[in-house]
Order: sequence, then C-alpha cells, then structure tokens
Amino acid sequence: MSTLQDILAAAQLLPSTERLQLIHALWDATPPEAWPLPSEAWMVEANRRSDAGEIAVAPWDEVRARVRRQAGLDG
Repeated sequence: MSTLQDILAAAQLLPSTERLQLIHALWDATPPEAWPLPSEAWMVEANRRSDAGEIAVAPWDEVRARVRRQAGLDG
C-alpha cells in the first residue's frame, strides 16, 4: 500500500487542473462532520467582519458553484 508521502509525490506530478480535480474529489469524499473546525481566531475575525458589514454571506451551494467556475472546473 502506498504511503501518504507516495501519494502526495504522485499527485504533485499531475497537471494543475488534475490536481484541482483531485482536491475536489477528496473534499467531496470527506463528510462534513470530519471537516476541521475553524480556529477561534478565524471565527473572531469572521464575526468582526460580519458585524461591521465587511463581508456578505451566501449559501454554500452558490459559493461552491462560483469557486468551481472560477477554477475552471465547471464549463
């Protein structure tokens, strides 16, 4: 069986578009309950920006679709 380092080395040889596809596939294969929680410092800053009106929120489906388009993953 390959080690994480072997897999990482092989992945780094892929063209960037295929690396992004791999990242997407791995992310989709990871259930939300396994996602790491944001750090306390990140949450404090996000709340500060939200309270100050510096950021807008959007549903995850919209954000994901926009990022995928910008990354060239969806037509």
